[in-house]
Amino acid sequence: MITSVAIQGIKGSFHDIVAQEYFGHKVSVLECLTFDEVIASIMNLKTDAAIMALENSIAGSIIPNYALID
Repeated sequence: MITSVAIQGIKGSFHDIVAQEYFGHKVSVLECLTFDEVIASIMNLKTDAAIMALENSIAGSIIPNYALID
């Protein structure tokens, strides 16, 4: 069961909205300043899951984020 999720951004951001919609409103959200912090939260077992954009309609593929999950 997923009880905590890391996002890049703050409450109300797109990542937060996605986390709440996907995991439910009872999930604990860890707000991170960078995508590196999001990945570190998973690697250090601070959270059970993470939400991280890999592409968007303005910039297209976010190549650095692909590298983080490689």
